[in-house]
Amino acid sequence: MAAEQAAYERAATLLGFAQHTREVVGFSVIQPDRPQRDRSVALAVEGLGQAAFDKAFQRGWAMTIDEGVAAGIEDRQPSGPAPAIKPEPRAVLTGRQLDIARLVADDLSNGQIAARLFLSERTVETHITNIFNKLGLNSRMQLSRWVADATEPG
Repeated sequence: MAAEQAAYERAATLLGFAQHTREVVGFSVIQPDRPQRDRSVALAVEGLGQAAFDKAFQRGWAMTIDEGVAAGIEDRQPSGPAPAIKPEPRAVLTGRQLDIARLVADDLSNGQIAARLFLSERTVETHITNIFNKLGLNSRMQLSRWVADATEPG
């Protein structure tokens, strides 16, 4: 998302952190995620140039888990505070999306949500992406805040 929003240095840093984390735990990028990762790399390299991309990537690669997670969940808006979003939840999200949003707010992983709702994990990922797009959000933390605000009494 950072690369798509022209936050190229942040994208390169997060890509480096993600690569290092995958190496540490012994995972690789799964096939369905490769095109998006490759597009993000291409956008960041085009926006920064190869040398600056490599520098930011290495900075991300050297981050601790705590630093990388903090960098990943940071709210970086282009200018000024984000506008308050408080639409009626039922008017914006489908019933299934609202169920998934609530489970995200309860800090369940995609796998846990999938198991609870008898869905595939990929279906849950798709719903979450659609929720982010509908609400103009870009993180699970923002979605959790939206759910909390939308379900406040009054």
